[in-house]
Amino acid sequence: MKKSKNKKNKLKKTESISEQKNSVLVQSLPNEIGAIEGVVTPNANSHPLMIKAKQSLAVGNLKETVQALLDLSMISTPFECAQILCKVSDLIKHVNFNQSIKLAIDATKIESFYSFTWFHLSKIYHYKRMIKDAREAGLKALKAKASASELVDIGRHLSTLGGADKESLEAVKKGYNLSNQSINLASYTLRVALQNADWELSERIIKQLSQFYDQGHAGQSPETPRTHLLWCQDEKVNIEVISNFAKKNYPSKECLKLEAPSSLAGRKLKIAYISSDFREHPTSLLALGMLRFHNRENFEIFGYCNSYDDGSVLRREMSSRFDMFRSIKSLNDLDLAKLIMNDKIDVLIDLNGLTEGARHGALAYRPAHVQISYLGFPGTAGGRFFDYIVADSYTIPIGIEKIYPEKIIRIPPSYQINDYYSRFLPPSLKRSAVGLPDDKFVFGMFNNINKVGPKVWNAWIEILLSAPNSILWIMDPGEPAKNRLIKYATEKGLLENRIVFAPKFKQEKHIARLQLADLILDPWPYNGHTTTGDALFAGVPVVTLEGKNFASRVSGGLLIGAGLSSFVKSNIEEYIKFSIACAKKPEEISKVKNYLKKFRFKITSFDSISRTAQLEAAYTEAYKLKLRGKKAQHITVRYPKKVNSANDQLNNPWKKANIKA
Repeated sequence: MKKSKNKKNKLKKTESISEQKNSVLVQSLPNEIGAIEGVVTPNANSHPLMIKAKQSLAVGNLKETVQALLDLSMISTPFECAQILCKVSDLIKHVNFNQSIKLAIDATKIESFYSFTWFHLSKIYHYKRMIKDAREAGLKALKAKASASELVDIGRHLSTLGGADKESLEAVKKGYNLSNQSINLASYTLRVALQNADWELSERIIKQLSQFYDQGHAGQSPETPRTHLLWCQDEKVNIEVISNFAKKNYPSKECLKLEAPSSLAGRKLKIAYISSDFREHPTSLLALGMLRFHNRENFEIFGYCNSYDDGSVLRREMSSRFDMFRSIKSLNDLDLAKLIMNDKIDVLIDLNGLTEGARHGALAYRPAHVQISYLGFPGTAGGRFFDYIVADSYTIPIGIEKIYPEKIIRIPPSYQINDYYSRFLPPSLKRSAVGLPDDKFVFGMFNNINKVGPKVWNAWIEILLSAPNSILWIMDPGEPAKNRLIKYATEKGLLENRIVFAPKFKQEKHIARLQLADLILDPWPYNGHTTTGDALFAGVPVVTLEGKNFASRVSGGLLIGAGLSSFVKSNIEEYIKFSIACAKKPEEISKVKNYLKKFRFKITSFDSISRTAQLEAAYTEAYKLKLRGKKAQHITVRYPKKVNSANDQLNNPWKKANIKA
């Protein structure tokens, strides 16, 4: 391997590396980082120092791995040196973040012409939630030389950071077009297009993907699970696409040798929840309901936390609810699996599903006797590392379970736990405080704009045009998307002032303002989940479409559990007519709102005490099946009968409302 002639000119840039390499005092291998192969040119990959680094990595010796790589960087070309420093920076970010940042910055100094150094620096900043610095580095990456796939990756990354919507959309468009519209870049490009309401681009990609699946290629899908569900509600295709994603991203591992499951006589069932969302996050807002009401006499509760500490009250509340709370972010997959095994967990519940931060690589070792996917993702988790997913009889109707790779735990009437039982409804704000007129019927929508496509938007515009005394109040999606939404609306003849954009608020203030809406318009096919629960808690009904897959049925299930089945519509025409009828009879909607506020602690959708008991019964039954040497089976735990059930209460006040489409 030749030394570069420019090496002397870059001496100052590498001096800090030499000074730093002995200060990287770390011993344990961090989170799963993949192989080193392919990081640099073939010459560097075959160098004895690279071989030593690979061998050290294989046995989990991070200190020797880092030392060998830093030594190799000193005799490499500038391009190779920068690549190696980025890899070392990634290796040590969990255990020595300051050193990781220094190495990432050194890489940009040594090789600033190519985008990969700036992109890596941006990701390292993002790891510590240093959003402004991450955005600046990401924008510099766009100015450097980048391949088509790198442009799409950088654009997608900037989109998640926020504040650079225009640049992120331009980047993915450019990369996608440079690749000759490669199917492999379709998913990230589609996600950014939807986030910016660029429906010309998104509809083109959806057509491309649809044709790809129609040709029988769903098993080779390049899509990420959530983006796929934003447009496709063919449940068979969903399962095939998502299972393929899981297989590609989480390879099978040799299972750990667990002790045989032991009897529950005289001991508690040991259960554990694992998540990257134990912080200010919708999953924690929901999951706190079951943590609050778990039966501590029969269950010992562990928490495995893969999230960063955001310092929030919710984070502290979540961590306090476990008998044992462990931070696992710095552990690699094998070490995490061994930790779970050594903790002798009977039932492990993953609250991520196939979302960012999931630790399915560790779950591939099967460290617990029973493994369940719940709450964080609406649908299959690919089946390979999970015995069960949790649903209800509406989100996965009877008969549909046969196409799922996991067995189904059903906890009717609604699978979704929440913590509304334990929350106080804050006082409502005044309409003038949030820019709403006092004399208009307010349709609301507080989902992410990426759930809104042209068919949804056109339906809403039709509703507004047919109900002239109404406005649409939606979450501000950022300037590019906002401008496009207004343009689409005005082209249909709707005045711009009929749409009011709401800034993002913290949860309590959001619930306070949410009470001002009259009716929430649910998007499709991926409808509201936590947002629908929030609306019902705030006393605001939601109109939704019947869905054809798990993700599109969640709102309907929550509404049925609240006794509002008449707000679940079978087609778009009924949805539109019913919404218009509601706007023309605001006094009838007021009756529904008053009912929800009066009886919100009685509706079954909010009964977290019964829901927790159902989950506990399901966990116990799943473990007992394992104890008896039986394979996983479908389990249904029925809702306990109550004297003052929500549906009984609803039979009177709701039927007084007179709304007909």
